[in-house]
Amino acid sequence: MSIARPGGRVQPSRPGDPKRVGPYRIIGRLGSGGMGTVHAGLDAAGLRVAVKVIHPAQADDPEFRARFRREVQLSARVQGPCLIPLLAADPDADTPWLATAYAPGLTLDQHLAAHGPLTGATLLAFAAGTAQALAAIHAAGVVHRDVKPQNVILTPAGPRVLDFGIAHAADGTSVTRTGVMTGTPGWVSPEHYRTGAAGPEGDVFTWAALVAYAATGLLPFGTGTPDVIAYRVMSEEPDLHALPHPLHEILGRALAKDPADRPTASDIAGECVGLRGPRRRPTSRGAAGAACRPGWSRPRARPASSSSSLAGPPAAQHQRRCVAAWFDPREPARDTARQLVEHRPPPGRHYAATCGHRLIFVGRHNSR
Repeated sequence: MSIARPGGRVQPSRPGDPKRVGPYRIIGRLGSGGMGTVHAGLDAAGLRVAVKVIHPAQADDPEFRARFRREVQLSARVQGPCLIPLLAADPDADTPWLATAYAPGLTLDQHLAAHGPLTGATLLAFAAGTAQALAAIHAAGVVHRDVKPQNVILTPAGPRVLDFGIAHAADGTSVTRTGVMTGTPGWVSPEHYRTGAAGPEGDVFTWAALVAYAATGLLPFGTGTPDVIAYRVMSEEPDLHALPHPLHEILGRALAKDPADRPTASDIAGECVGLRGPRRRPTSRGAAGAACRPGWSRPRARPASSSSSLAGPPAAQHQRRCVAAWFDPREPARDTARQLVEHRPPPGRHYAATCGHRLIFVGRHNSR
């Protein structure tokens, strides 16, 4: 289910909201929709999570509960770059719920409304990251089927694709009702409009529309009533004239009317990474970057001892959650992740460490 996120900010809890869901203490709201509410929560270590709780009316529907259980199963199967990991779930609880890692930031549509289109390296990082996310989804045998601006969050560490509410497994089982048209007008592939077919190729088509929208703020097939948009998607060419040439060529192939003519998500991810050119040698400030982060704005370091009630406990109190990455600045950019409690960075190497989703320190280890 798509959930409205008011700028990614935590809103106050409302009367009747739960104090706890599973092992998580609820501290506010992140958004709500027709099927449920997403709460902000804290785990036992004080790290923030997002907890999606289904409305009681939906929970009483056996068919919906079965679809929600399938959503949990599909989400658990998918792991990879630029995705939000599932942490825990209980689809059989009186009020079903699932918890994911917290991803701060605006959705793509919110960002475009507030700041305008993405450009330059940020646009290329967005294209590559979202394509990598779809490649990971497809490698797990899952089709997303709802790639759209509301389902991509622009976090400080790069884009994150979310919402498997209408996902579809390669074995033919689906989260949605049989025979019900899925997707959002303007974000549906030609073959899905014609026959209801939903495969990885359809995700590639809507990915291309998504990147074109991120680059221009305009829908590649324009606006209008759903039937007008459906006709354009099936019969007319997209408007890509404002895109930079290399990206224009990639999106043009991904928006082919025949799904057999489209590249795979893995292929377009590799091409988009190639558009960024040779990777620069890293600096100590960039050591903690993720696979989908190059070109993205670096998140600000937040002291682990922050007094904010949402910042969590000091890093020393939950070292098991901390991961260090280090590199030799004289060598090509190859980061090696190790558990901080089990390994020390080699002498003379720069390193950075994250705790949960926060950068907590960057430095150089000199002792032997």
